[in-house]
Amino acid sequence: MTGKLLLNGMMAGILAGIIAFSFAHFFGEPQVDRAISFEETLAAQHSSAGSEHHHDHDADGEVFSRGTQSGAGLLSGMILFSAAMGGALALVWSLCWQRTGPAGARALALALALGGFLIMSLMPGLKYPPNPPAVGDASTIGYRTMLYFVMLLVSAVIVVTAAWSAHQLRARLGSWNAALWGLLAGLAMLIVACLLMPAINEVPHGFSADVLWRFRLSSFGTQLTLWCATGLLFGLFAEKTVQNPRHRYATAGY
Repeated sequence: MTGKLLLNGMMAGILAGIIAFSFAHFFGEPQVDRAISFEETLAAQHSSAGSEHHHDHDADGEVFSRGTQSGAGLLSGMILFSAAMGGALALVWSLCWQRTGPAGARALALALALGGFLIMSLMPGLKYPPNPPAVGDASTIGYRTMLYFVMLLVSAVIVVTAAWSAHQLRARLGSWNAALWGLLAGLAMLIVACLLMPAINEVPHGFSADVLWRFRLSSFGTQLTLWCATGLLFGLFAEKTVQNPRHRYATAGY
């Protein structure tokens, strides 16, 4: 049963990755191109200021063309990532099925997918948002990566704690009030975490605020599209699986 659900999750993730790629290609890649143009302008200015190093920079060539990066490269990366996330969603779904709410297969899948979006993208991104090329100091990339993963782990703890609190309060307060209190508790913990975590501001002078804003919106939109599509597709697959008479007895054990 778990193997069947895992396969369903990976298939849902692959299809969702293709859908998310379409969103990223049409909404995110134009902002990347504009950021690269800004980066090239800065590089040209620096080369003019220090012409003795100009030939060393010209010797460095591109491993992959920009067309390959925004096409086949982006599609491959999206499919691999979404397949892995779909498989993880399926495992968590099988663990939660008939143990926690929501009771419906589709509703549970979508709720878990939205939880994945909160943990993997939105909550850590509120403190450390995604940046296009030319934004960020190359010498601090390790430090910034570490902070992002710390914030990701904190986000996972917040979501799990808020969901557990809402589940515990459901019998006493009712589903709606318990969910509201869980949401408020999670929001309070997120605000405290954002205040305690170090701030980073490495946007170069003169970089377009419009490009930065649109890039970040497209990044969040791509992730939301990926997680929602994965949740909806996996919910459909999982519902058919658990309704199959051959799997009903196995499902009752979850």
